[in-house]
Amino acid sequence: MSVYIEASIKTPSIEMDEKEGRISIKGISIPEDPHEFYHPLMAAIEDYRTHPAEKTALDLHLEYFNTSSTLILRNLIKNLGEIREKTELVVNWFFESDDEDMKEAGEEFKMLFSELNFNITAV
Repeated sequence: MSVYIEASIKTPSIEMDEKEGRISIKGISIPEDPHEFYHPLMAAIEDYRTHPAEKTALDLHLEYFNTSSTLILRNLIKNLGEIREKTELVVNWFFESDDEDMKEAGEEFKMLFSELNFNITAV
């Protein structure tokens, strides 16, 4: 199942291509109801976990996210991390080079998921 959600003022763009093994979340994540907003992606990942691509990349390029989005992102990474025996998983955290807050957020996620291949890159 592929997922495509266009960005809005309060929500990021989401693209998931299960054949390519690529998931991208980009923009601002302050949805009114994060569980409802991220539900299509989480459901697609549940399906993806049964037959993942040989390589899987989760690309996160967020300008800002709220506390409830943090929990969703944590669960998303955790769910993908559980299939790392089946796929070569990499998490790519991108941040604007002058955004120390987003750099620190990436470093916190990297520490939380130290067992994963987790890259933090300034753009």
